[in-house]
Amino acid sequence: MTTSISAEGARQTNRRVEKRTDTEADTPNSVGDLLDRLEQSARSGEDLSIDSFLETAGHRFSGPLFLIPGLIALSPLSGIPLVPSFLGVTVALISVQLILGCQQLWFPAGMRSTTLEADRVRRLVRFLRKPGRFLDRITRPRLTWMTRGLAVRLAAVICLLTALSMPVLEILPFTATLAGAVISCFGLALTTRDGLLMVFALIFFGGLMALGANFLILG
Repeated sequence: MTTSISAEGARQTNRRVEKRTDTEADTPNSVGDLLDRLEQSARSGEDLSIDSFLETAGHRFSGPLFLIPGLIALSPLSGIPLVPSFLGVTVALISVQLILGCQQLWFPAGMRSTTLEADRVRRLVRFLRKPGRFLDRITRPRLTWMTRGLAVRLAAVICLLTALSMPVLEILPFTATLAGAVISCFGLALTTRDGLLMVFALIFFGGLMALGANFLILG
């Protein structure tokens, strides 16, 4: 009887480990991994749509869902008219649903039909490869409790506020990259489970808010 119970317990443990492993394998855990997935999809000729975007993000999607649009906003693609506004609306929708604790994300049909051509995605990946390797060297899982639970909702609130500024920032070419930098920091922290980077992202956002307030006060 003891042997039977022990064997059953071992099988249940193995199933839990296999399920956790499958979930982790389904989700990018570094910039390089995320870029590899985007490049693989683009090489097959598939344009980047909301649906492929969600598929690339994987099961533990909060980090990659912020990181992908953040990286696009940091790239030369942010200079294309309406791209920052579209990214801002996308991040805002994602943020609101994460704050509400939604497990499945909803997007309007019009957004789902909008795509980024595979050729542009390949150029984006090439542009981000070098900085991506640098980011992967300096990030790693640490203070992981700061990348779970309420921390995800806090990141979503800040990304929501940042995203709402992007249509306004688009008036001045490439200024939306500042918003992209904030969103990318939070997305990277959640993707790599780097709590120290989360602290830096909070300080970075606070610094930008202080500079903005000072600019408005001084005129």
